Amino acid sequence: MKRIVFLLVAVVMTANVNAQSKWGESVADSVICYDNYNIFGSFYQSKDYAGAFEPWLKVYQTCPAAKKATFIYGPKIVETKIKATTDPAERQGYVDLLVGLYDDRLQYFPGKEGYVLSEKASKYIKYNKDSVEAAAVLFEAAYAVAGNNMSASQLNAYFLTNIKLFNITKDVDALFSVYNNVIEALEYNSMQYSNEISNLSAKADTVELSSKEKKALARAKRTLPNYDKVQSNIEKALSPLLTCEKLALIYNEEKFNEHQDDVEWLKRAAKMLQKEREGDDGEMASCTDNPVFLLIAERLYSLEPSASAARSMAKLGVRKSDWAMAKKYYTEAIDQEEDLRKTADDYMGLAYVNNKMGAMSSAKSNCLKAGQLRKDWGNPYLYLATLYADAAGQCGSNAVEKNAVYWAAINKLSYARSIDPTIADKASKLIAAYSAAVPDKGVAFQLGFKEGDQINIGCWINETVSVKFY
Repeated sequence: MKRIVFLLVAVVMTANVNAQSKWGESVADSVICYDNYNIFGSFYQSKDYAGAFEPWLKVYQTCPAAKKATFIYGPKIVETKIKATTDPAERQGYVDLLVGLYDDRLQYFPGKEGYVLSEKASKYIKYNKDSVEAAAVLFEAAYAVAGNNMSASQLNAYFLTNIKLFNITKDVDALFSVYNNVIEALEYNSMQYSNEISNLSAKADTVELSSKEKKALARAKRTLPNYDKVQSNIEKALSPLLTCEKLALIYNEEKFNEHQDDVEWLKRAAKMLQKEREGDDGEMASCTDNPVFLLIAERLYSLEPSASAARSMAKLGVRKSDWAMAKKYYTEAIDQEEDLRKTADDYMGLAYVNNKMGAMSSAKSNCLKAGQLRKDWGNPYLYLATLYADAAGQCGSNAVEKNAVYWAAINKLSYARSIDPTIADKASKLIAAYSAAVPDKGVAFQLGFKEGDQINIGCWINETVSVKFY
């Protein structure tokens, strides 16, 4: 043991001044730091975070600049101490230590400022639940640096903190501003991971993915639901404030006149009004009936003709039943949009417009394009099934052929249900309804059809189905 210490001291004494100060201000400090760094590391690897605290603290206090790992492992070690402490004053001391870690990390190991500040804000509000105003300030500082790079959990904490702040201030505009920040960041990350999944999945259909690509695909599939879940939770938390009646108090002609040159306000207003939310009847609906939406959509498009602005104009066309206008702007949004999930939504909007214009082949094509972009989304196939069912009697030369569309519709609904549990109930109800509408077995027999026979449906449907009786 003496020989080991002697060698360590010799190494420290022969190191240059910078290296020595990194591990402490003296040889004795350096020995303490080396020993305790290894000790707390061993405890940490064994998941004995309580045992790691004392040696970790010595390293943190004596030589904070020695290793970045001190700050990477520190939060978990200190949080274990916080959770085990019952004395309020002592516990607050550990909380202050935890929050201060993030400032010291940026001092000694600059980089990843957005992540570090976001973690600082998240930990602060986690353990200082009554200091809402201070936490909100910390989150604003973190968002200013991190923006879209905040994690799903950080964005969730950012928003929930501002919900608590709203309960104090009742400042709706401030809350909606934060809501807009958070939703944009969630949508940005959802776009990145969704596009990665779509691109890698498409590649996997043709070639073997590399090990790196397989890991990336698995990571994207694992991470994407986190952002989607947070967005869903935020929408639910804010739903009492997002009724069309309440939004009309915030987004009206007076407010429009005040903000008509403010692109960010116009974007936020357009997004809030056209966002579809589930109503009491279970159906999805937006607030585009608000008269000011027309003014907002047109003004925003004139100032910044982006994919988002074009989408607003398309929805304005739908509201006005101006199908040519809606088609023009949905097509423009599709051409400009980078988010494949939003593009899929636009294809569905265009399919609806195609249907209204009687362009059924285009309606079918755009439904399938939407489904190809979002392979786990059942809505395109559910909507296509209703279009098939609506075509009953239009294709074929006899009663069986003219009603074979119901089998095609049932096939699409079965597929939709298999890939998307969220629409399973709706699909099942339609399957039950369409099963009752398929050709009668007796009539089919008289016309020469038996179960298992194939029928080619012509017209714009162009599907082959098997005869099946229920």
